[in-house]
Amino acid sequence: MNGESFLQAEKTSGAEPDIQAAGKSAYYYDARLYNLGGVGHFFTTRYGGVSGARGNVFNASFGKEEPAHKDNVIENFRIAARDHGLSLSRFTALSQVHGDTVVNVTEEIAGARFGKPELVIEADSMITRLPFVPLMTTHGDCLPVFLYDKGRAVGMVHSGWRGTAADISGKTVGAMVREFGTDPGNVFAAIGPGICGECFEVDYPVARVFGERFPDVRAVKWDGARGKYLVDLRAVAVYSLVRAGVRRENISAPEICTACAENRELFFSYRAEKGMNEGLMGAVIWLEK
Repeated sequence: MNGESFLQAEKTSGAEPDIQAAGKSAYYYDARLYNLGGVGHFFTTRYGGVSGARGNVFNASFGKEEPAHKDNVIENFRIAARDHGLSLSRFTALSQVHGDTVVNVTEEIAGARFGKPELVIEADSMITRLPFVPLMTTHGDCLPVFLYDKGRAVGMVHSGWRGTAADISGKTVGAMVREFGTDPGNVFAAIGPGICGECFEVDYPVARVFGERFPDVRAVKWDGARGKYLVDLRAVAVYSLVRAGVRRENISAPEICTACAENRELFFSYRAEKGMNEGLMGAVIWLEK
């Protein structure tokens, strides 16, 4: 399979985010994952929280709040929990470090950062077979990768460029195989909104990493007008999942870019806002039984 074919099914022009309102908040849902039974998920947008100067921004990141206002994140997810019929104390989040560590969320650590605010776990991916334990990662342009082994387990991945280069999505599938006996052929994966291959500009050292590690993907190209290399992280993530045994037809990867101008009012973007973004989005998945 050549690199161009990894995203061929979803590289249609005019891809629109599937946004649904719940109360005053708005959430993105992957249409295919949404229609599968036994699992729930959502990806937050800018709207419907209590953060920001006007008190109406949904920020999912503790790091984006002033020390005196970190409770805003809890309140934002209290709203999301209510909108989705979930218990706020069961939400589980990581202290993300742009690595490739995968954590199996057991009862002892379920609720980290929420029901157990003192529990801080440094990692960038989580898996669990516990029902109704929402796994949450935060995103400014990095890819959210939702994983579902039907009726058995879920995974939530924060896939930044370093994690993507380190095969974090493939490693998360591997962890599900080891911990839960997952058959990768039965895994459904959805890659949510994140920076696209036309917006992710990098210099040669980063481009070289992807060119050397993923030569078959053709994820790197040179843009002479901008004097930058462009890297398609989504194509690499799809490749990693397929290499880990996930069937290509079980991967949803619509090209919804957080940095493109048409989505700026909907999503935060670290790149597009030059680090001045008011918040980050939250990606959440949970197993239902």
